[in-house]
Amino acid sequence: MAFKAWLVYRWRQICASCVVVCAVLCTGNVVGWSVEVSRIMEDPTTNFNLTQDDQQWLVSCAGVVAIFTTAGSGVLVEAIGPCRLLSFVLLPATVGWVLMAASNSLPWIYVGRIITGGVGFMLTTVVQPLLAEMCTADVRGLLSTLPEMMVSVGMLLVYVLARFLDWESTTLICGILLFPVTVGVLFIPESPYWLLKKGKEKMALRALMKLRAPEHDVDAELSTIRDAINQQNQHASIVQQFKALKEPCNYRPVLLVTAIFILRELGGAMVIFMYAVFFFENAGVTLDPFTCSVLLGVCRLVFTLISATIIDKLGRRPLLITSSIICGIALFVTGGVLYTQDQGVGWVPLTAVMVYVASFGLGAGPVPWILLGELLPTPVRSLGASIVTSIFVITLFTIAQVFPDLTVAIGLENAIMVFGSFEILLALLAFLFLPETRGRTLEDLQHAFVGSPVLTPFSHAGRDGYTPAYGSTFPSTSQGLEKVR
Repeated sequence: MAFKAWLVYRWRQICASCVVVCAVLCTGNVVGWSVEVSRIMEDPTTNFNLTQDDQQWLVSCAGVVAIFTTAGSGVLVEAIGPCRLLSFVLLPATVGWVLMAASNSLPWIYVGRIITGGVGFMLTTVVQPLLAEMCTADVRGLLSTLPEMMVSVGMLLVYVLARFLDWESTTLICGILLFPVTVGVLFIPESPYWLLKKGKEKMALRALMKLRAPEHDVDAELSTIRDAINQQNQHASIVQQFKALKEPCNYRPVLLVTAIFILRELGGAMVIFMYAVFFFENAGVTLDPFTCSVLLGVCRLVFTLISATIIDKLGRRPLLITSSIICGIALFVTGGVLYTQDQGVGWVPLTAVMVYVASFGLGAGPVPWILLGELLPTPVRSLGASIVTSIFVITLFTIAQVFPDLTVAIGLENAIMVFGSFEILLALLAFLFLPETRGRTLEDLQHAFVGSPVLTPFSHAGRDGYTPAYGSTFPSTSQGLEKVR
């Protein structure tokens, strides 16, 4: 009965969030489709004659245009609104998938891959902050894990289809699935934050009424959002957001979230997911590599689902720290086994990688994306999200491009050890600098990095249930907030 009452009060924002999140299915498809490159190379009926360089570029070129689309997404969000932008970009992504499936020419495969990659990675830049602005604090953690969950679904879908279908059918299905999503997004109300920043107060009120239960005090929430916007001059254009980024309370969280994403990718996550077949073939795993890829996708999805159920109870910070440590240990074990070159323990790398993927799904996968929506201050949220995701895509593109050459230069085992080291660095960064955001409103989180850096990571322990971090403090009283202002 308690769950029914909880659902009745929140079902509107849950349904709206689910529709928006379905757009990110394209991102998972883009990442998962990399395994199809190996399928194309093995297919004797194709006339592509792929080389090793083609394999690297087909895997990594999805990030080339994405560097520019993610960097420019902030400008587009501010200009036309996040929901409207989603409806505009999903159609070109659909066309890109169909183009790849219908083409018999390698250059057109590249074109389709670039289009879908550019849109796919851009979607994460738009969706995550949008969810943070649509949802109330009590369900924001749960609903903010949905994009990572949908990425996992998209990857798993491609892995399963690649196991049983030819690459053309798999690619066409990826495009067809985006049609209903494109239509569904048209019925989702625009972000009330964006509407208020544009001076459209009546539309913002109607948006909140569509997202909240009838008994919810939408006038009070609208007033809170309006006050926060007015106090921080959050009507700012992109040019003004660049100026606002000079403020320590604005650039500190952007730098922190950017560093988290960089270390997350240097930890080898997307390399394992995008080069899954290549990885398992070279790690001495005896099981069919496409079957291993399906197991990998299932494992990530299951543990991302588990993360969604516990993240609002345990918090973001402990999950990220624990997850990163376990990921690092799993990679060290994998690298150590490869060093021994013992063919009789081929099951160990597979087991260790599954442990890595499970831990990644619990914390290191979803938490950075949640922080993208929660920690970036509203005055620079669009610009900050663009900066973070564009740097993320640059890092992803670079690693995906150099990984095969890196394994040749230093060996797969050494490359895995390097990835494990970066996972430990990520845990250390989160331990020292990351504040806990669980249960905090977006208005409250705007003050998370206000004030002078503290001298030690533990000097404000226990304040209002807030887990402190080096360089970040929450004002604990109204007087403190007035001093900040």
